[in-house]
Amino acid sequence: MVEVERTEKRYFLVLVMIALAINLITLSPLVPWQSWLYWSTPTPTRVFHISVSNYQFTLPPEGIVVKVGEPVKFIVTSSDVTYGFGVFYKSGRMLFQIQVLPGYSNEIIWIFDQAGSYTIRSPNTPDHSIRAWLFQTRSQW
Repeated sequence: MVEVERTEKRYFLVLVMIALAINLITLSPLVPWQSWLYWSTPTPTRVFHISVSNYQFTLPPEGIVVKVGEPVKFIVTSSDVTYGFGVFYKSGRMLFQIQVLPGYSNEIIWIFDQAGSYTIRSPNTPDHSIRAWLFQTRSQW
């Protein structure tokens, strides 16, 4: 009976060590997608202010055009209820999403790595009824 407990403790310790190693590797700055997410604070070169109210997005009048590889900041505000602010590929797959709480400045810095067209919509509304304008990223100006 004592031998079984000792063996179980060893297996448990090995599993804990494996889990710890995996966590350390995935948070490592050596992993390409983590280099700017956790270990640096990129200074955005452009800031886009977006407001949402009564289930409608209001984007900047000049539109949104982003250069690939350029850190940009989205500042999204709501004046009535909580919304989702999601950026989607044309295929419908979500790139990223934040919750937009009323009365707060909800911010996210993002670096687009692909040129193309994206849509902004709210994933928390029935049938994603808040659809916004298309915006583009370009590899060069």
